[in-house]
Amino acid sequence: MHIFLISDSKTGINFFPELEEKLAGQIADLELDAIFVPFPEDIPATVHEIENEADFVFVFVLYDELDFKIQALLNKLIEIETRGKVKIVKVIEEKEFEHLNQSSLELEKEKLASKWSELIIHRLFKPGSFAPKEQEDDGFSL
Repeated sequence: MHIFLISDSKTGINFFPELEEKLAGQIADLELDAIFVPFPEDIPATVHEIENEADFVFVFVLYDELDFKIQALLNKLIEIETRGKVKIVKVIEEKEFEHLNQSSLELEKEKLASKWSELIIHRLFKPGSFAPKEQEDDGFSL
């Protein structure tokens, strides 16, 4: 299975080595490539270039504020995915990690790797796991 991890230089955190380690322990025939582009708006062209050789693409982008470029990025990735050639997990979130010290940054990388490796594994091998979970009835109703 060939997985591509794609991010940009503006995102400010690289947890791909930790993510690769977690995925390698769970996917036997894993071939993984990490690609970094200068700007978030370069990501769709990169995904388009690799979509024929990729089984799965994970895109990770952090932004300071939601603007038309971020919305255009998401729209383009959805367009590429709907063509049906490759599955894409699109993690595009408002957040920054510049204020973290080194130990906090390492901890945050580990958290991100755990969170997203679980989602990737579920998306690949357990697609039914995304069904909404109903809350337990505790005897009260509105």
